Amino acid sequence: MNIILDLIMPALTGIVGWIAGTKKRNNDFLSDLQESINLLSERNKDLLQEVVTLRSENADLLSNQKMMQGEISQLRAENKLLRDEVELLNERLTGIKTITRAK
Repeated sequence: MNIILDLIMPALTGIVGWIAGTKKRNNDFLSDLQESINLLSERNKDLLQEVVTLRSENADLLSNQKMMQGEISQLRAENKLLRDEVELLNERLTGIKTITRAK
């Protein structure tokens, strides 16, 4: 019986050790994967917050751009009115110069 135990015990111990080692490796692997998932989740959360901030800034910029376009249109209209007025005054001034030269 000792001979059988001497042969079976090392094999049985080896199998148990191999199973325990495999389970530990699998647990370590799963633990590493979980850490990677946690890290990626944190990074994703940070990036999502950055995207939200950038979208908010973009909306503000688009709003400002529309407001500026309205102001530019208004300035162009005022500029056209002023140019027309300058042309009219220049025509009157040309008429006045002509009259004064004729004398």
